[in-house]
Amino acid sequence: MIKAFITQKSSDNYFKEANIRPLKENFGGGGCNVVVDTSQRFQKHMGFGGAFTEAAWRAVSVLPEAEKQKVVDAYFSKSGLCYNLARIPVHTTDFSIGHRTYIEDGDRELKTFDTEWDGGRFEFYKQCREASGGLFTLISPWSPPAFMKNNNTPRHGGKLLDEYRESWANYYCKFIEDLRSRGITVDALTVQNEPEAVQIWESCIYTPEEEGYFIRDYLCPALKKHGFENTKIVLWDHNRDGVIRRSLSSFAIEGVRDLVWGIGYHWYCCDKSENLSTVHALYPEKALFLTECCVELAHDSTTGEASYAGIWEHGERYGRQIINDFNNYSQGWIDWNIILDEEGGPTYVGNFCEAPIMIDKHTGKVSYMSSYYYIGHFSKFIKEGATRVFCGNDAPSQLYSVAYENPDKSKIIVIQNSSSRRREITLTVDGKGTRFSMRPHSIMTLVAD
Repeated sequence: MIKAFITQKSSDNYFKEANIRPLKENFGGGGCNVVVDTSQRFQKHMGFGGAFTEAAWRAVSVLPEAEKQKVVDAYFSKSGLCYNLARIPVHTTDFSIGHRTYIEDGDRELKTFDTEWDGGRFEFYKQCREASGGLFTLISPWSPPAFMKNNNTPRHGGKLLDEYRESWANYYCKFIEDLRSRGITVDALTVQNEPEAVQIWESCIYTPEEEGYFIRDYLCPALKKHGFENTKIVLWDHNRDGVIRRSLSSFAIEGVRDLVWGIGYHWYCCDKSENLSTVHALYPEKALFLTECCVELAHDSTTGEASYAGIWEHGERYGRQIINDFNNYSQGWIDWNIILDEEGGPTYVGNFCEAPIMIDKHTGKVSYMSSYYYIGHFSKFIKEGATRVFCGNDAPSQLYSVAYENPDKSKIIVIQNSSSRRREITLTVDGKGTRFSMRPHSIMTLVAD
């Protein structure tokens, strides 16, 4: 038995159940063939999630409590997108209302460490965690405090000064300890968000060697000293284009490969999902997952053109890249801001973006973008611990497919038709055939027992 759910352009029917029919014979007959073979098995699935930025917390805070809970449930409950992953930035990012840290300027001993001004964000996280039932949580810093850097500013890149490496490593531990006191467990951390990007907002540059030595000689000893040695370390946290080079260079340093649990990447500037397969072939023991993506409204890093919120192609971009990445050994997907306001902020540097859910701060209207529904065609059906299985198709272009077997043995097949024409699909799962039609610009999830 197969159930199918479809979302399509120019329709208000999202996750609508679709009619399909089994084939008893005549598997041919034209159209596109999608073949699933569950005997060929690949990586385990971690899940989906998003980032708890200050912007997300402020955007949702305009809602009455009952409406806020509906938004929380839309992402984290079993009736929503079933999110089970979370990313928490360490102090501020470009999606804050200004720059702040948790210590006073010059406090290298961290005696003034205090997160109280950021407490609202953490309470929002806990509300979402309760709806989810549990979140694997990753923390990421955008920049050390200004006095610890060679350019004396949290912005515009710069580097961590050698004399503050130990102090900065202890800062991570202080943050983990503070979150633990609030009832929040940190499962993993990245050394630096986008360590090769010089930005007008918080940023800091690490060469591959600098990141490796910092992990081995400062971060791991600090974590062990403070009793957080089980916190997992994730390398890179930057774009796909550099993931092979970065991994090779950092892991060339003695001992670093053994200390790093996973490799995180972003989708900006590079669509080369095949880079992930190369990294998996080199380091098959490492968790490999996306740690940030979004559609930029002020400037689209893929097309180079300005964009605007709500267009269907944004959802299609999510679907296409999720499928391509998963077919190249990615294990999970953490989106950027889970919520933004109607402008694509707040952001103190004008770096406006789209989130899957956007809230008008003046009217309180909640809008669900096409990306919300495209993500849901994966996250609602592919369960944590599912195994990717072989899925291939012979479509010439603009048809994408991926398949998983859940722990309960149900098979999940996601097919996306990004073309402007209807596609006739013949799906074969372990030798059993089904035929159906897919409308233009649609995505379908099939659940087979």
